[in-house]
Amino acid sequence: MKRHLLPLLLTVLLLGSSGCGMQTELPTAEEETFAVLTDPPTEPPATEPPPITEEPTTEPVLVRVEDPAETPHIFFHSLIYDPDLAFDNDGEDDGYNIYMTTVQEFRTILDQLYENDYVLVRQHDIATETEDGFVPGDIYLPEGKKPVIISQDDVNYYNYMTGDGFATRLVVRNGKVVCEYTDKGKTMTGAYDLVPILDEFVEAHPDFSYNGAKAVIAVTGYEGVFGYRAVDNPDSPDFEKECKEASAVADALRNSGYEIASHSYGHINFTKSSYSTIEYDTNRWEERIGSVVGGSDILIYPYGADITSNIYHDAYEDTEKFRLLYNHGFRYFLNVDNTQDAWVQLNTRYVRQARRNLDGFRLYYYPEKMKDLMRHPEAVLDDHRPQPVPKI
Repeated sequence: MKRHLLPLLLTVLLLGSSGCGMQTELPTAEEETFAVLTDPPTEPPATEPPPITEEPTTEPVLVRVEDPAETPHIFFHSLIYDPDLAFDNDGEDDGYNIYMTTVQEFRTILDQLYENDYVLVRQHDIATETEDGFVPGDIYLPEGKKPVIISQDDVNYYNYMTGDGFATRLVVRNGKVVCEYTDKGKTMTGAYDLVPILDEFVEAHPDFSYNGAKAVIAVTGYEGVFGYRAVDNPDSPDFEKECKEASAVADALRNSGYEIASHSYGHINFTKSSYSTIEYDTNRWEERIGSVVGGSDILIYPYGADITSNIYHDAYEDTEKFRLLYNHGFRYFLNVDNTQDAWVQLNTRYVRQARRNLDGFRLYYYPEKMKDLMRHPEAVLDDHRPQPVPKI
């Protein structure tokens, strides 16, 4: 519409408006056009859409673990990756069947622990050493969650296991610890034992780990450590190279949330061994292995054989064997006892804890005694395991 028509149209509209005693006239075409141009739109003008705001996430309520001494501790030996090779009637079958756990069983156990609201904690989390001695640790978990400790013994990959379906050593690849595994002359790297399998599980379920905790890795020394044989042979041309590689594995393990423990140098029985034998063995571990892996204040007794069966504090501390081990820096002493779900002795000078083995023997004969850990322990046993499992 031309601008000079607007005043005219306004005048027409005013004159044509209805009043008392006046006749209303129909709007002209120009008036209708002007109304269309001037009436407010029936919809609001387009504006930018409001920003999308995410719903605030609710942080889980953290609750202090009332009694860290009730933390169960479960352990494994080297995992069987290929049961067909482990159980091939070459003479080691019964031992593997009794004392080892398969990769499939371990994965199922992790699933069930997670489903049953367990969370991994470190050995050092359950008790802290202060100037006044050890005190219960401050562990804060989401409401309804429960702490558990996992450890693995003999992470050495002994010669007798070669060709029997086990990993052969630990190596560092891209900052992560994985396993080497040899099959038909071909060496591969991947998740063939506890460490990388547990790493993958925690990566997929980060809430399964308290502050990044993983497991305690216990090592002997008479055939090297982590599969590096030359570590125990200073005369080997590979001694320095393998010490450096084994040390890198230890560093990577610690950086990833693992703790390292002594399992003695020669896998000795601390109950039966004399003071002089324990002294020699402890010195040997420190010189050959502790110097490579960075030492440890955790001692895991081979065979679960504690220095004494006496459960009283004074009876433990007053022994010559304890004083020897204490003077070598050990503060956490771990044996084996399946009679209770969890047992921890907290003292001003030490922490003593019982562990429970989840191996072929216990999975086969005593699944009901694992009900506190798993809702369906009877479903863990690997079908590839020969049955019945031999008795000890």
